[in-house]
Amino acid sequence: MARADLLKSLFEAYQQRDDPGFRCAASKIVREERKKHHPVLANELERILSNGARSRDVSRQASPSFDPVPVDSDRKTPLLCVRRPDRYFSDLVLSRQTLDVLARVMLEVRGWDVLDAHGLSPTRRLLFCGPSGCGKTTSAGAVAAELGLPMLYVRFDSVVVSSLLGETAANLRKVFDYANRGQWVVFFDEFDAIGRSRDDATEHGEIKRVVNTFLQLLDGFEGRSLVIAATNFEQALDPAIWRRFDDVLRFELPDSTGLEALLKKRLRPLHATTLQIAALMDVISGSSFAEAERVCFDARKRCALSGATQLGEEDIAAALARFQYRQDVLLRARPTGAAPSIDRE
Repeated sequence: MARADLLKSLFEAYQQRDDPGFRCAASKIVREERKKHHPVLANELERILSNGARSRDVSRQASPSFDPVPVDSDRKTPLLCVRRPDRYFSDLVLSRQTLDVLARVMLEVRGWDVLDAHGLSPTRRLLFCGPSGCGKTTSAGAVAAELGLPMLYVRFDSVVVSSLLGETAANLRKVFDYANRGQWVVFFDEFDAIGRSRDDATEHGEIKRVVNTFLQLLDGFEGRSLVIAATNFEQALDPAIWRRFDDVLRFELPDSTGLEALLKKRLRPLHATTLQIAALMDVISGSSFAEAERVCFDARKRCALSGATQLGEEDIAAALARFQYRQDVLLRARPTGAAPSIDRE
């Protein structure tokens, strides 16, 4: 337990909005915990302190409490929502290459002022692509959580308005204007809804205006935020879109090693055995992360409702039966015989 004088200093610094004083007191608490041989707690406190390092002004700007989100003029629906993701990289299963890219990007964002002093800009725009259910959305949330920043999740069901000429472009301007007033991870999910190729003969003229507007807004965006866009249909994107992003990351369906690692993470509270993991792998091999995670949560919910603290064979059987039924439904829904994936990451 931290000393009373340190806790008092910590609370006083918070009350006075003294960020340097707060960080000084917090660092002393971390050192105290290390001396007491509490490395896990010390490391966690240190990570939170490092990832949440923001100036008082930025923290005020990023607070959603005093700045209502923009809405669509016609339907009055919110154009975005502010989220506080609570999953970190330790909760995910990502390739080493993907983790390395994301770690480098976060290092640059944290060192924004240093790069700026040298006339350099950090990586500010990322494009995630790949099949549905492979971790694009959860990875974007983990980036926000690791950086200690709130996420602006752009709602395309409100932004994209095909019935009103020019309204979609106007909504995009509202989104970027709002993002410019704080520091966020701005996330555009289902990005192909507005980034479609302007050469597509099946698209009407409005989509061309929308793409043009988005490109102009992205080029002119000067906010201290990281913009991430994700799509399952990267082949449909306009060629100019690709050039606007600093890095492109491809998320693939997990191999057997990745799938097994996810099962172990999600079933850890129920002490799943090696044989139980193997039984699950025999059935869900080739599935996406989202599909595998659903099976794990089905099993965990069944245990929770029955009061069990350890995974049983009947729990596995019930979760797999539900998985197979769902796969059969999806298979029947598509004449080609290939089950469509409708999972969100």
